[in-house]
Amino acid sequence: MRRYVLTSLAIGVSVLFVVLMLYFLRAFEPAAIWLSQLYAGRGLFESDTANRVVWLEILVIAFASMGVAWSVVDVSQLPQKVFVILSVTLVVLGLSPTMALYGQLFEPFSSLSAILLAATAGMIFAGTEKGMRKRVLENVLGMRVSQRTFDELMDAPEPPDFSGAVREVTVLTCRVFNHAELREKLEPAELLRMTNLFLRNASNFLMARGAYLDESGPELVRVFFGMLKPGGNHAEEACRAALELRSRLNNLNQECETRWFHKLQWGVGISSGPMTVGVYGSMQHFFFSGIGSEIDYSRRLAHGNVRYGSDLLVSAKTYNLVHEDVELRALEMFYDPEDGVMTEIYQLLSTKENFRDEDRARRDLFWKGLIFFREAKYEEALDCLSRSQTPGVEDGPTRFFISKAQEGLADPGSIRAEGHHELTEDGHARLIGLM
Repeated sequence: MRRYVLTSLAIGVSVLFVVLMLYFLRAFEPAAIWLSQLYAGRGLFESDTANRVVWLEILVIAFASMGVAWSVVDVSQLPQKVFVILSVTLVVLGLSPTMALYGQLFEPFSSLSAILLAATAGMIFAGTEKGMRKRVLENVLGMRVSQRTFDELMDAPEPPDFSGAVREVTVLTCRVFNHAELREKLEPAELLRMTNLFLRNASNFLMARGAYLDESGPELVRVFFGMLKPGGNHAEEACRAALELRSRLNNLNQECETRWFHKLQWGVGISSGPMTVGVYGSMQHFFFSGIGSEIDYSRRLAHGNVRYGSDLLVSAKTYNLVHEDVELRALEMFYDPEDGVMTEIYQLLSTKENFRDEDRARRDLFWKGLIFFREAKYEEALDCLSRSQTPGVEDGPTRFFISKAQEGLADPGSIRAEGHHELTEDGHARLIGLM
């Protein structure tokens, strides 16, 4: 927006200088004399000469120059620009006969000249790429980005590319899982209020952190980091935003429990990778979005929180981008039979600066227990996993793998028998399609 402010100031000051120079050179004096004679002929003045309100004429010239320039430059839609110009013109035209009723002569021609010059210069600028950028961004992005992000795109040296491009993007999906349960226990109006409270809190916060809001519906909120500008540390931004979102949604759940005696069960999935981004749709209905497998994978990761009792899960690609900036722990391996690739999912724990030494030691114990579990050494796994728990802190993934280790200890063949259709031949990797 800084460019629009400076441009409107430049236009307004230039027009003001030109019109005031003509004003003091008495270029509008013949028109003022003609107007005075006209009012005198109508009986409004006692003679052909009347008192001039010079201060008011100069004030209106300044207002017309600066106000019209700012309005025409800043207002994005052409009908609104025309409406502003006509409104100011009518005000100036109506001011002259109104002052004449009180025996004062107000010459409107200098002000009308200022309006014409400011409007012309503003329209010329509006026809350039920089002048049209606001209208383009409003039409394409709408209210799906924060005001700060919108202003950054406005002031960027190069215009955003909406024609189609392949970019590295991080997708963050936040899903709610217990809508069916809440629908049975709450009145429709109450469920609507609770859901909208979640949607507002999640979407507004993520947009404030620089994300593009791709979808916001009753079931989920999905945003893209790195979609609007190529490069950057989009994966780290998404992870840090997710960690702060966790605190906000936990506070929101306390409010929901106080108001409705129920909580929302939610989970976040984060996945990074290449996506084809651009404007999709028809002339009547279009939207800016992306196509890529990371959208579906992020959704699956979000739902994976139900299985592990976790809240923030990230993909292996995201892990490779952020493992030096945030703290994570591995949970389970998955096999993609189409690509023939073994991958792993991770739980996002904390930022580096907030991760204490005792937290790191417990994370290492958890990892040792997970290795023992994959090797079917259930007794050793149970010992490490039990010691990795933080007293008084609910840890869903640790509880999940302790339960699995106990099942394996009681009946070594039970785990294999229970999920034989989900596991690979190694036994510890799950098919990715069943996430």
